[in-house]
Amino acid sequence: MRQLIKFCIVGASSTVIDLGIYAFLLHALPQVPWYVSQTIAFCFGVTNGFIWNRLWTFQAHQGAARNQYPKFFATNVIGWALNLGLQKVFLVFLTGQLVHAANPSPSDLILVKLCAIPIVVIWNFSAARFWTFRAPASPRQSSTLPVPPVASPE
Repeated sequence: MRQLIKFCIVGASSTVIDLGIYAFLLHALPQVPWYVSQTIAFCFGVTNGFIWNRLWTFQAHQGAARNQYPKFFATNVIGWALNLGLQKVFLVFLTGQLVHAANPSPSDLILVKLCAIPIVVIWNFSAARFWTFRAPASPRQSSTLPVPPVASPE
């Protein structure tokens, strides 16, 4: 439970970064498709999440960051794809349109992103806990008795 709470705190900071950059890009570059802006914002948020989850949430000092970051990024890419897919589904329900000639309003885009977040959090936490930052398996104790040394015939 403690890890989940820490994960949510880190996730909240990553979400603030992600949403802030996303909102900025939607307003500053309205001609850029929303999913491109989301992808750029995602990269910043996921990097923040990796750093803080590694150092604080999972205290994953036992593994090399160079091994954990690709795992973390890969699982978050799945989360990113899930997020984009859910946003698209929610946009269809919200706007009644399957295809948009231009970006929907920034407020609609941020609303559907917020709706997708709880579902994606479940995926991201599970993947981080059970794969990315999983503690290395401890060597199993052998259930066999030690074999005494064999005396050499003389």
